[in-house]
Amino acid sequence: MQYCPKCKVKVRGYKTECPLCQGRLTGTPEDPAYPVLKKRVSRVSLLKILTFILAVIVIVMISARFLLVHQIGKPDSAWPGMVIMASVVIWIDMVVAIMLRGNILKLVTFEAYAVMVISYLTDRVFGNRGWDIAWTIPMALIVLLIFTIVIGLVTKAHLEDYVNYLIFDFIVAMIQLIPIINETNIFMWPAVICVAIYLILAAAIILFRFRDLKNASAKFWNM
Repeated sequence: MQYCPKCKVKVRGYKTECPLCQGRLTGTPEDPAYPVLKKRVSRVSLLKILTFILAVIVIVMISARFLLVHQIGKPDSAWPGMVIMASVVIWIDMVVAIMLRGNILKLVTFEAYAVMVISYLTDRVFGNRGWDIAWTIPMALIVLLIFTIVIGLVTKAHLEDYVNYLIFDFIVAMIQLIPIINETNIFMWPAVICVAIYLILAAAIILFRFRDLKNASAKFWNM
């Protein structure tokens, strides 16, 4: 234990000076009475940091766009706007990830749909080649279905706890029938397989787990 000769008091823990007179202490310091906790970055601090980074990117890109147009003479320079749009999408994605980090199923579901939306928009901006409805969307829905089922099995959750996710995924999967019927899907195999898998799953739930489906629907609509 440490001791202050001037104040005649004993000082517990590890101190570099006397808390009363700020004089030098004698004796052997002790371990702190309470454990020292590591500082953690709070959710609000992370949001502030992400927002600051986004603001910096937007300011830099607007400045770059201004210089390109008025100094270098490139009025068709679209890449600063694309960088800003991509940064906003990433910012939204990171904010949602921070807010939903306690629910992995919600987080992964949001990430999957974010990928599908970004894929769809990117394909339309760069020429509508159709690879989004041919590959990205059906593959994302299949992976999301597998992940949802695996999470349900691993956590031993009741079907009614996550069947609403499956219902929403089923509705989105059925939307793929529009480009299939209109023959605007350039390569239908992934989309047709995805639709078939979701139809089989729907038939299995209705025939064998209809009560869980009914209970989940009642919970959802009574919220």
